[in-house]
Amino acid sequence: MEWLFSPFKPLSALMTNPYASLFSVLCVSFTLLSSFLSMRSWKRRCAGDFSAVMAYFLVFFLLLLVIPIAVILLYRMAPSSVGMGIGNWRLGIVLGLGGLVLTLAGLASGWRDPALQEFYPLSKEAMKSPGRFVFYESAYFVLYYLPWELTFRGVMLFGLLALLPPTLAGVLTAILLQTIVSTVFHIGHPNSEIAAAFIFGLLSGLVTAAAGSFLYALVLHASAGILNDSVMYRRSARARRLAR
Repeated sequence: MEWLFSPFKPLSALMTNPYASLFSVLCVSFTLLSSFLSMRSWKRRCAGDFSAVMAYFLVFFLLLLVIPIAVILLYRMAPSSVGMGIGNWRLGIVLGLGGLVLTLAGLASGWRDPALQEFYPLSKEAMKSPGRFVFYESAYFVLYYLPWELTFRGVMLFGLLALLPPTLAGVLTAILLQTIVSTVFHIGHPNSEIAAAFIFGLLSGLVTAAAGSFLYALVLHASAGILNDSVMYRRSARARRLAR
């Protein structure tokens, strides 16, 4: 009877590799988030954009953080194997500060882009009151940015680093591949943001690989996004005051 199960042996061997299991989970998650669980789909189904974006954030958190962490715990993987922890904090802080300067410079130039002004915040209803805006941005950090960085600069980057040769070419290939996937995930966003996502993916990938932790990329990414939303909120509040 062994012949009956022999075709499944390669699959069984593959699934004993924790990174292969994680990548399989991410493929399913990406497919769902790009189809009937996308933000656009939620906005069609929900009455307002605030509830739609919150629903998307919750699903995003479940698919890209809760389930991957369940797999990590199932395989008893070390947190450092997916970039959790502080890593080399001295190097991380130095590189992170340099990356923050570059990120803010790029962000400032984007504030003149009408398409970005129209696109962000993802929920326009979040700007109705200061309390709602603070709640929205807190959810943005916990439910969106944290899963994003765990997925791309954590699971994907460190998984590729573990599977590819431990050479400079292997490291650069891992950084490039996670950058390409994270950039593709921005399709539907303004063109200027898609280009910026590619540059940021390379930058944050380099910082993460050097420091051994995605914490610094998380700070960079969340700081840029929340600051961008805050600028848009301030402009909206000023426009409402002038309209009175």
